[in-house]
Amino acid sequence: MLIELSTPRQRLGSRLPLRSATAVAPLVSPGEAVDFSQVLRRSARPEATPTADAPVAAAAVAAKPDNDPQPPKLGFLAELEQELRSRQIPEAPDHEALARNARLANAACRAVLDYWTRLAEHLNALKLPRPCRYVFDGRTVLERRPSHGFRVDPKLRTAHCGDEHFESVTLNWRVGSGERLKMLKEFPAEIDRLKARLAFAGINAFEAQVRDPQTGRPRGTEFEFTADINASVRITPLHDEGKVRLMLINLDALERTEAELPAFAMRPHELDELARLICGRPSGLLKHAQNIVRHEP
Repeated sequence: MLIELSTPRQRLGSRLPLRSATAVAPLVSPGEAVDFSQVLRRSARPEATPTADAPVAAAAVAAKPDNDPQPPKLGFLAELEQELRSRQIPEAPDHEALARNARLANAACRAVLDYWTRLAEHLNALKLPRPCRYVFDGRTVLERRPSHGFRVDPKLRTAHCGDEHFESVTLNWRVGSGERLKMLKEFPAEIDRLKARLAFAGINAFEAQVRDPQTGRPRGTEFEFTADINASVRITPLHDEGKVRLMLINLDALERTEAELPAFAMRPHELDELARLICGRPSGLLKHAQNIVRHEP
């Protein structure tokens, strides 16, 4: 901005101040006009003007690669194909872990075999009655029968290096006093139900068709048998998983219970709890078991 100050041609005796809209000039002395444009240009604030390089810089920022690129989102079909490929690739087995689990399972079976061998001797000498209740039908129920005939049946093979590889360890016994029973069933549903319960108890019954002595009409099927129940506890090692499967058959009733326990859990305390369960005493062994399944005839 230029402010031009001019000195009017007046008498020297009258000095009037010159005012403008933007600045007030000081009192001037006679002479030529002074140009203040250069001074005002230097003191004026420069205005920001767009340069030709601004679009180039903006384009460079826009084209700057992202440091954290996001993976492309797969479609549903691609996800299924990826899952299929992952299932088709078999994982290499950890041989050290499998060998360690097998040693734990075999050691648990060895501990059970040694414990049950001593337990069978004591129970055969005591012949303790157990609080049991075996129901064959609404009128035939066996309660508080003595247990006898305890025996241990291990199944194992020994390698050339002396390592034992167990398949199972079973403790078998019978519950009853040798009582002979006869049961007559007329309807087919009752006959099939009784057959299933006798087979579940391990009883071989003699069957005979009964007829009316006067009319000769069939009255049904008569079952005659010795009411001794087969009971057992079996330990089966799960070598790859490092566990043992526990199977309880006809301990307190006509029922089969299956459960799984870690192999390292076959310690003296747990073996005592299992022995209490075999003798019909209160036991907390199954509280810590896994995959418990119960079957009834």
